[in-house]
Amino acid sequence: MMQKYSTDLSEIAGLTLVAYDEDGNIRWFNICCTLNRTFIMLVQYTVIIYCGIWMYIEMEEKVQMLSLSLRNLHKQFFKTLLLQIVTPTVTIFSPVINIIYLPFFDLECDLPTGVFCCAFTLYPAMDDIIVMYIVSDYKKAAKKIMKNAQGKATAWLRTAETDQSSTRARSTEANLPAALSPN
Repeated sequence: MMQKYSTDLSEIAGLTLVAYDEDGNIRWFNICCTLNRTFIMLVQYTVIIYCGIWMYIEMEEKVQMLSLSLRNLHKQFFKTLLLQIVTPTVTIFSPVINIIYLPFFDLECDLPTGVFCCAFTLYPAMDDIIVMYIVSDYKKAAKKIMKNAQGKATAWLRTAETDQSSTRARSTEANLPAALSPN
């Protein structure tokens, strides 16, 4: 950018939402864009909440016919679903709402967008961790895999440690005078 356009990349805004013009008047087109984004997020959450409540009511009646183990599994999946709704709210939508509404306060600040980008990238990993933490079958499988990996890593480290100690012993023996050699 510097060579071709004589512009430093750190001086260019990644996202520009200007709520006011030079005279302090409101830019209605920009405000409509922000309100449109808010409306889209509200529609998404309304559908999620409606479907979640409807599913809970309908499944509560049908779950009574299932065995105890299947009821427990159903409760685990429902808890997983709830946390999978909350996680993107915290890691994706909260930072986005902060970013799109900040220009309305007309503050002159240098926002560290790296923090928001990190929050965006946390979601996929957190989604999997939620499933492994709540669903007991997945939790057991994950613990088993971790124990196997830990055992292999420990065995590998012990092998490397014994190899190094035997190499050190051999090199020490090679440097000893013949009178002090253990052989």
